[in-house]
Amino acid sequence: MSARIETVPAATGRDWSTVISLAAIVVAFGAVAGPLGALAGIATALVGYLFGIPYALAAGHVALVASFPDGIDPLPFIIVEVTFIAVLIAPIRWTRSPGRITLVALTSALTLAGAAWLIVDSQSVYLAAATVIVLLAIASYGLHRLELVRLGLVPDLEDGEQARQTDTDRTAEPTTDTDTETTAKPTTESSTDI
Repeated sequence: MSARIETVPAATGRDWSTVISLAAIVVAFGAVAGPLGALAGIATALVGYLFGIPYALAAGHVALVASFPDGIDPLPFIIVEVTFIAVLIAPIRWTRSPGRITLVALTSALTLAGAAWLIVDSQSVYLAAATVIVLLAIASYGLHRLELVRLGLVPDLEDGEQARQTDTDRTAEPTTDTDTETTAKPTTESSTDI
């Protein structure tokens, strides 16, 4: 019986699906912001190609803000964000379960965008940004804990109690009860009666 090793390309910014999605960013930026937007899209695509997708998303959002200094309308924002989501999910086909990961990525993006949109309607932009950051932090922590459990780095409850019991047994030193009764020594006080 021979073991067959399947090689899967790394999900970097250099596979063909990611390159196509980065080109879509250039087109989207150019369509919504003109020549300045096209330059911002090219810069975003280059960052994504050279350094990776997380850097492209960060640079792209900065470029989006720079492309619309007076504020952005909802339609151009949605167009550019859809291309950002496409860049995010392009390398997913190389994973073991692309359907589930795509569903989680889309649901997360829609939840974050929806929460920000609802808060911006009634509150300031700063509060909406803070809310999105808090939601991202909670989601990141949840994913971190999930990874720990999936990798087996978090013991089950029974294993944890057993480990604590073993640690207690190892560190407990045998103690002997040595009760030494102290006998009261009679004190002699010299009393002087006059």
